[in-house]
Amino acid sequence: VVKKDKEAPAAAAAEEVVVPQQSKPTATTTKPKQPAKTDAASKKFLSNNLKSSNPNYRIQRELKEFLKSPPPGLSVKISGKNVRLWVITLSMPDNSIYAGDKYKLRVQFPNDYPTSPPSVFFLNPTPRHEHVYTNGDICLSLLGKDWRPIMTAQSIAQAIFSILCGAQRKSLPMDNARHAGNKPGQKQDDWVYHDDNC
Repeated sequence: VVKKDKEAPAAAAAEEVVVPQQSKPTATTTKPKQPAKTDAASKKFLSNNLKSSNPNYRIQRELKEFLKSPPPGLSVKISGKNVRLWVITLSMPDNSIYAGDKYKLRVQFPNDYPTSPPSVFFLNPTPRHEHVYTNGDICLSLLGKDWRPIMTAQSIAQAIFSILCGAQRKSLPMDNARHAGNKPGQKQDDWVYHDDNC
């Protein structure tokens, strides 16, 4: 409710004018999608007319789809000239404990992709999370025993983004001290996962 100022006519001064309040953006409000900016390396890769028999055909198709419809909070770039090496940026929303933070995932596609999952780990700085080791490795069964060839690098990134968005507190994995010195991004074939959330 807004009262008119004193300079208004006397009759109008006594009146109250009801101004509809505009809803304030909440923490869950998402900004309108901006067209994805495609980096030069991605443009060059996407301009190639690859045949389905080409080992990079599937990767090109995934990249095209990712750039065409990027999920909220995610963006992707090819790292240099290596089309099998991507960097996916996670821009954390305001309603998460990582509000305003940005994290980068390094995604490396193996020669037998999609039969085997991509190697995925966080570049520094890593988020402090119970399923993220300080060396960048992520305790995520989709990168190991639960990987299926119908999955994509984008779906993996979305799963990781979702895990971070759902976090209630910042903590390290219980076995971080034992694992932190390992080289990140190795196969997770023999991993024992902590719980059903990873």
